[in-house]
Amino acid sequence: MALLSRSQYQERLQNVRLLVTDVDGVLTDGSIYYTEQNVETKQFHVRDGSGFYIARLIDLPLVVITARSSAAVARRFSELPVHALVQGTFDKVTACADVQRQLGIDDRQVAYMGDDLVDLPLLRRVGVAITVADAHPLVRQQADWITGLAGGKGALREVVDDIVSARGLWDRVMNDYETRQGGASDVGFGREAD
Repeated sequence: MALLSRSQYQERLQNVRLLVTDVDGVLTDGSIYYTEQNVETKQFHVRDGSGFYIARLIDLPLVVITARSSAAVARRFSELPVHALVQGTFDKVTACADVQRQLGIDDRQVAYMGDDLVDLPLLRRVGVAITVADAHPLVRQQADWITGLAGGKGALREVVDDIVSARGLWDRVMNDYETRQGGASDVGFGREAD
């Protein structure tokens, strides 16, 4: 599969009505840490969190599908406006199709961000297959677009910003931010705008 040009990518993003992402290796750098109390921890980037609020602001449902199950992931997404969180499934195609059915969205209107082999079936199915800069080489070969940023370094926010640009919605986003600075908005960035 050949990578899209920037203009082709922007054109495809105009049609995206659902953004779906993996967790480990996309929203994190792929590292898993265990404390001495045997508690799993992960590190997330605050700009990706802001991306969830921006997606909500532009009426873009954001879904998280991960093959692993983690209390740290459940905790993180309890504080973000995620449309759905699906943990513990290797069948990401079916999980995504269930959400698409609920929302009436076809495959061409879905963008998916994945980084490893488990993500390939869904990447091959969606309208915009996106991977991160440090993804597995076989995934990079199948992607329509590769982010400039690595997993866990704000790559999801990069894609959300690209969608905002493709749709010409920066005025809406900035207006919400400026309104929120005056204390009037509860729709926008929430706690992620430190």
